[in-house]
Amino acid sequence: MSRTVSIVVSSFVAVALHVVVAGSAFAQDPPAVEPSAAEPPSNQPPPVAQQTAASAGSVFDLPGFDFGARLGYALPMGNADADSKLSDGISGAIPIVLEAGYRINPNLTVGALFQYGIARIKDSTTCNTSGVDCSGSVMRLGVEAIYNLNLDSPLSPWVGVGTGYEWFGTSVSAGGQSASVTAKGFEFVTLHAGGDYRLAPNFALGPFLSFSVGQYGSVSTPNGSGDITNKGIHEWIQLGVRGRFGI
Repeated sequence: MSRTVSIVVSSFVAVALHVVVAGSAFAQDPPAVEPSAAEPPSNQPPPVAQQTAASAGSVFDLPGFDFGARLGYALPMGNADADSKLSDGISGAIPIVLEAGYRINPNLTVGALFQYGIARIKDSTTCNTSGVDCSGSVMRLGVEAIYNLNLDSPLSPWVGVGTGYEWFGTSVSAGGQSASVTAKGFEFVTLHAGGDYRLAPNFALGPFLSFSVGQYGSVSTPNGSGDITNKGIHEWIQLGVRGRFGI
């Protein structure tokens, strides 16, 4: 009987020892955790970068002031009066135009312009005489409205319309004496078109083309001034480069 009890006790102890050892081994080896799938990298910029890109706008997209300058070449067309063509005395002019206006919104700017152009006097018997100097000028003062299309493209087109007053003068000097003739009159309408390359948030540069129609109504000479009886209609075509600065 005692032998049987000893065998049972020994068996029980062996089983208990086996359970303790197995439990200890299980406690020492934690269960394996399956690695989670790597998250794909996000293409979205950080919030700071998004805010910086959104705030980096152009002053041309807000109300403000525009200042411009144009340089180009002008071709005369039509008649200075009913009996003479404007191109009879000059072959063209090199105008410099200064503009200033208020930008009501990103599309519309209204303002004024001033032009001074150096006229190219054609050769004549008088001007080809030794010691004789001939010169000419074309001045304009007017108002204009420009509409910018603001397209999302490298070259953003614009169109405009204006009106004003024009002075066309020629002078001859020789031997310390000079004489000048100036014709003046209204510029009925000027049509503009061009494009802006935005090189900076507040600066744009691009080509322009303009066509104007006017009439000289009076003339001043060394002998006096008076109205032109037989008036004519003349035109100017200008082609050049325009710079625009905004604040």
